[in-house]
Amino acid sequence: MQRHKSALKRVRTNKKRYKKNRATKTNVKVAIKDIGKLIDKKASASDLQKSISKSISLIDKATTKGIIKKNTARRKKSLLMRKVNEYISVQSANIKDTKPNKEETAPKKNEEIEKTSSTKS
Repeated sequence: MQRHKSALKRVRTNKKRYKKNRATKTNVKVAIKDIGKLIDKKASASDLQKSISKSISLIDKATTKGIIKKNTARRKKSLLMRKVNEYISVQSANIKDTKPNKEETAPKKNEEIEKTSSTKS
C-alpha cells in the first residue's frame, strides 16, 4: 500500500480516469453495434447517416482525448463506412432491379406501325 500523499492521489485519479475511459470506449462500441443493427433491420439511408455521424463523432472525441489511438480510430471509421456503403449500394441495386426498364414496357416503333397498318386494311 502506498504511503505518500501523492501516490494515494494518483491511485484515486487513476481509478476515476479508468472508469471514464471505459465508459467512452463502451459508448464507441455500442454506437458501432447500433449501425450493424440498423443494417440488419434494413433501415433507410437517412437513419444510417444520422447514426454514422454520431458514431464518427464519438470515435473522434475518444481519439482527441487519447483513449483510442489514431490508427485504431481510422480503421474503425473505415470499416464503418465500408459496411454502410456496401449496404447502400446493394439497396440501390435492389431498387433498380424492381423498376421495369423502359425498353420492356414501351412497345417498339416497328410493332406500333405494323399494328396500325393491319387495323386500317
